[in-house]
Amino acid sequence: MGISRKKVYEEIADLIMEDIRKGILTPGDKLPSISSMAESHQVSSASVREALNTLRVMDVIEVKHGQGSYVKERMPLGFEYEFEIITRKDIENLLGLRKIIEVGCAELACTHADEDDLVKLYGALEKMQTAVMNNELGEQADYEFHISIAESTGNQMLVDLLDDVSEKMLETMKETRRIWLYEEKKSIRRIHEEHKAIYEAIRKKDIEGAKEAMLTHLNGVESVLLEHHK
Repeated sequence: MGISRKKVYEEIADLIMEDIRKGILTPGDKLPSISSMAESHQVSSASVREALNTLRVMDVIEVKHGQGSYVKERMPLGFEYEFEIITRKDIENLLGLRKIIEVGCAELACTHADEDDLVKLYGALEKMQTAVMNNELGEQADYEFHISIAESTGNQMLVDLLDDVSEKMLETMKETRRIWLYEEKKSIRRIHEEHKAIYEAIRKKDIEGAKEAMLTHLNGVESVLLEHHK
């Protein structure tokens, strides 16, 4: 039976993901060829390629040059597997810590950030936008943005505290972006807009606005991660 919904590539990606969840496709398995999938689903090869590209960006599959597409050995959050990378409690603890530290950092940045700090923040913001345009996750630029806010406070202890949890921060940033990239009701662009709101508040030295923008962003991250890690 063919696929009839508007965004054909999303339907194909859903079918592949469902096969992974059901164990029909397991980590390391090679996917059928593009032409084979196009024929079986009665869609164009372009739609299959777009579906595979979406799953590649989400780290669900990897493309080996000259060999084809393979299911990744380790699945991201949102799949029905046991994940050792980060637990639900890790998420709660990490986001709790980030709210305490980073809302305070945003406040201090409003009074301490100089022109060089603002240039660095804007640079990280641009890197995130470039990632969105290139259909990439951009978690490294995300982390750079947040650590730059801490650095702009002039308090090295705040920088060190975030640096101590940098590995888990990067992992949760990556997972949040994977989930928001895939879900139609949310958009990875939303993350960029939230960061832009934080930057603008700091640039305008709007303390309450910066605190509110940071808290809104972190609450959103926590919500989407916990929703997919039950």
